[in-house]
Amino acid sequence: MITMGQARQAGSVKTKPKIRSIEFLWDLEEPLTKVRSKNKVTIKAAVPKDRERLRKIVVEAYLPEWSWWVRQVGGKERARADLMSYVSEFMRDRKKRIFVAEEGEKIVGFCGAAKYNKDTGTIGYGVAVLPRFRRRGIGSILLLTALDWLKKSGVALVTLEEPTFGFENKDSPAVLLYKNLGGRIIRDRPLTRS
Repeated sequence: MITMGQARQAGSVKTKPKIRSIEFLWDLEEPLTKVRSKNKVTIKAAVPKDRERLRKIVVEAYLPEWSWWVRQVGGKERARADLMSYVSEFMRDRKKRIFVAEEGEKIVGFCGAAKYNKDTGTIGYGVAVLPRFRRRGIGSILLLTALDWLKKSGVALVTLEEPTFGFENKDSPAVLLYKNLGGRIIRDRPLTRS
């Protein structure tokens, strides 16, 4: 026989949410959406002196949505090292850019973009904005800046370098952003994680 306490305990056990791996495509031959930010931010291409400021926010800008990934890779410092290797690679290569959103002297978000050849490009690791600066249009402006740079570089088709995620019954903020700015889902499948 199960006691009331055991039943309550069993009912309070949470299951891990089922995560979907989602890939997007943008056709840059179509007009880009116009958006405005609700606050004053400056968007610019990152330069080497921005590296340390990016290092301070690179993990936090993906949280809390990507906290499962941070745990999976072994914690914040390992995640920071992984993300900073990507940032460093993008800052060294002329065919790649990291765009940053600044409010005053603080970087509050970033987005990577890369040209692979004349026709194709990618949005590297998606768009990341610090949680307290979200819902102000900053992610939209970052993504549109990256897509515009790729379009001006002659790129016609853009994908995400890495799939983003959504939950089984709910899209993540990134999925909503990509859909709102003309991204089409080209693959949506369950993600297995440890």
